[in-house]
Amino acid sequence: MIVAGSQSQELAYKVSKILNRKYARVEYKRFPDSEIYVRLLDSVEDEVVLINSQINQNDAILETILLADALRDEGAKEITLVAPYLAYARQDKKFNPGEAVSIRILAKIYSKLFDKVITINPHEKHIEEFFDVPFVYGDAIPKLAEYVKDKLNNPIVLAPDQGALDFAKTAADILNAEYDYLEKTRISPTEIKIAPKTLDVNGRDVLIIDDIISTGGTMANAVKLLKDQGAKKIIAACVHPLLIGDALNKLYSAGVEEVIGTDTYKSEVSKVSVADIIAKLI
Repeated sequence: MIVAGSQSQELAYKVSKILNRKYARVEYKRFPDSEIYVRLLDSVEDEVVLINSQINQNDAILETILLADALRDEGAKEITLVAPYLAYARQDKKFNPGEAVSIRILAKIYSKLFDKVITINPHEKHIEEFFDVPFVYGDAIPKLAEYVKDKLNNPIVLAPDQGALDFAKTAADILNAEYDYLEKTRISPTEIKIAPKTLDVNGRDVLIIDDIISTGGTMANAVKLLKDQGAKKIIAACVHPLLIGDALNKLYSAGVEEVIGTDTYKSEVSKVSVADIIAKLI
C-alpha cells in the first residue's frame, strides 16, 4: 500500500495509480501548541511505501518518524521510505570543526525505522555509506531534458560549475547537444569573469541544469553574463526547485525564459513529475 505524508499527497497518489496499489487515508493535524499529529485511517498491509518529500524539513522529518512508528504499530512488516527531496543531504561532512554531520545521524534513524530508503538525485551520492539499509536513488535529469527538447533550438547545455557537469552531460546526450560548465576566472581584485570553459554561447540557446536551485543568486548572475556574451533563449532547470525568497524574481529579471523543476519539491515551476521514476524504483 502507498501512504502519503502531508508534503507529497498528489505525488503519492500518482505513484499509487501507476502501480495500481491502495492509496491509504491519513489524517494530519497540529495540536494548539504546534505539535504534529498523524493517524492512519485505513488498515495497514504487510508491505508499505511511505512517500513524503521533506520540503518543510524539520516538520517533514518528524512527521515521517511518527508515521513509521504508527505503521509498525499497526502491523506493517516492511516499510520503504520514499523521500523525493531528502533534507539535510547537503550537510554530508564536517566543513568546520565541531559541526554535526546531519545526514549521517538522520541515516541512522531512518535505518532503524525503514527497510529501504529511496530518493531522487541526492546532492551527494556518497551519503549511501551512512545507511544500514538499501539506499536507492533515481535520476530526474533525463525527464527535464525531454521536457525542454522542443523548446530550444541548437542548444548548449551548461552546468553552473564543474561539480554539476554530469547533469549537463546526461541532458546533452538526450538533446544531442554540446555541453560545458561555467568557469570563474578572476580578471582583477574586483572583477570576476564567468563563462563556459570551452564553448561559445553567442547566438545559441542555452539550458542551464543543476540538482538544486536554492536562492537563485549564482544562477541569476550566470544568466546575466551569458546574455552579455550573446546567448539567446536561456532555460534554467533543476530537480529540486527550492526557490527560496525572491529566487524566481532574480532569475526572470536576469533574462531566463523559463524555469523548470520537478515535483520532488512542489513549487510553481514543478512542471515535470517524478512519479514514474519512483514507481520503477519501488
